[in-house]
Amino acid sequence: MWEKVKPHNVVHYYFGASMNKFMLESDSYAHWVMLAPEEGAFRYSILEKEEEAVFGQVVLCPPGATLWREVSTPALSFHFVEFQWPELESLQPDKMGNVPYGAVSIADKMRLLSTYDYLKRSSSDKDLSSHYVFDLLLLCLDSMRAEEKALQPIDGLISKIAAHIEEHAATAIKLEDIAAEFGLTPSQLTRRFQAAYRKGPAQYLTSVRIHNIKELLMHTDHTIDTIAQLTGFQNGFYMSRVFTQQTKMNPSEFRKTHRI
Repeated sequence: MWEKVKPHNVVHYYFGASMNKFMLESDSYAHWVMLAPEEGAFRYSILEKEEEAVFGQVVLCPPGATLWREVSTPALSFHFVEFQWPELESLQPDKMGNVPYGAVSIADKMRLLSTYDYLKRSSSDKDLSSHYVFDLLLLCLDSMRAEEKALQPIDGLISKIAAHIEEHAATAIKLEDIAAEFGLTPSQLTRRFQAAYRKGPAQYLTSVRIHNIKELLMHTDHTIDTIAQLTGFQNGFYMSRVFTQQTKMNPSEFRKTHRI
């Protein structure tokens, strides 16, 4: 049903930073809506689905369906996009069938964060915004297709290694040491990790660290050097260089842009 996806026009885009509640508890829209938490979480209900959405998930709501939402953490930063999806706009809410709606979990969180950043920076240009909304929608559809296919079960050992990387991302961990600890060679670790997560362990470690840096930039007054020490980098200069390469924005600029 989604093989021929075309670019989509943005009707309305809004980024809410550090909000403790939504302006409206519920509403319905003439077009498709994406509601995506970047920081924090919210509970939502669409048709028969009622769940909590967190970072890494994008909630899709079809036209005419009521979207109920409530902030479930002390603060929530989120993206709201109302956009035209011509291929599906004629369908009624009670005839969704296998049309996507509800929370979609995005596998490539590093690309998701990058898309969020570009979307915020292009908010005043609807044509450019439409490009990034299209990218966000493709991320949703790619993740849904991958989930549907489920070609192979998650590699249990690699899942444990991913959790280990997340837990120790703030330390000076070496991937060869991780491989040895879990009984693998570095090449085996890279190959199996790539197969499971579609990115290598080094990329995964970097994406975790970048996310942690963003959290500290937004929610603390720590200096760049202190944040570097807390996120596994040798110094603030090196951390800033990596952060800028990954996000196309230096840490100071990110902090200024994302804090009220």
